[in-house]
Amino acid sequence: MPEDGILVLSLSGLPRGGMMGGTRGTGMQRYRLFMWIATALWLIAAVAAVVDRDTLNAVAWFGFVGAGALTASGATERSRGLAYLSIALLVAAVAILMSVFLTD
Repeated sequence: MPEDGILVLSLSGLPRGGMMGGTRGTGMQRYRLFMWIATALWLIAAVAAVVDRDTLNAVAWFGFVGAGALTASGATERSRGLAYLSIALLVAAVAILMSVFLTD
């Protein structure tokens, strides 16, 4: 649609930045969806470890759940302290799982 004789195009080549096709979210929305799915799977693994009465595995999987929930909710983007907490939870969970694996 020309405005004052000038055709305005966006980077996509469509007038006024229109999108062709479906309604895909931004990259961050897809990343958060992936993190929520991973968090749900980690929660299932944590509950399975609790049912199996495997305390160290349950603690490790709940560490993954905590880190995943903090990341997926966007809290780590708003607070540096929560970002460090999420990293610490991931490191601790991996360390616990590796120690359980190496001792078994």
